[in-house]
Amino acid sequence: MKPENVLINSDGYIKITDFGLSKENISDNSSAKSFCGTPEYLAPEIVENKGHGQAVDWWSLGSILFEMLTGMPPFYNNDREKLFKSIKAIKIKYPKYLSKEAVDLLQKFFVKDPEKRLGSGENGLNDVKSHPFFAAIDWDSILAKKIKPPFLPKLKNNTDVRYIDKEFTSQPAKDSIGTGDSFGQDEDNYGGFSYDPNKNSDKDNENNNI
Repeated sequence: MKPENVLINSDGYIKITDFGLSKENISDNSSAKSFCGTPEYLAPEIVENKGHGQAVDWWSLGSILFEMLTGMPPFYNNDREKLFKSIKAIKIKYPKYLSKEAVDLLQKFFVKDPEKRLGSGENGLNDVKSHPFFAAIDWDSILAKKIKPPFLPKLKNNTDVRYIDKEFTSQPAKDSIGTGDSFGQDEDNYGGFSYDPNKNSDKDNENNNI
């Protein structure tokens, strides 16, 4: 997960996108082995190639929340090697203007040990939802879309992209089939994901329609 994958739909509610490298049926924190994702939002267990699982999404959520609250990701460096060292070892410094609830939530998302990270316990998601930072949130009303969103996009039609940066709308459309990347991987490393370029059947396409 990263901020670019968190969109607001026409009714003002969030919609998560880009599940191209999502892996299904992962119930632990070590079964997934592929090294993929946007560097600034990677959990330390991915960087260390220890095997990872559901807990990486809680780390990424913490990174997104940190960026929403401060304007910058928790880890940022143009030098990839230094960035990864920071993710693995450096303790995050929190601005003084953040509330104690926000800092506590972020600290629990940024626990290096995935087994001890918020959201990884027996209660899973419920531990996150019950955190004091979300005390004022009525989750059932949000799920039912009964809460009036603070921002409602003003769209001319279903293809209006006025809120999307031209950096993205000006890019040519292309298939998201990887042929290797900066991490030195090839297509074989993507086996088992929800979209496999080597086994692209009608059934696979159905599974990817969310």
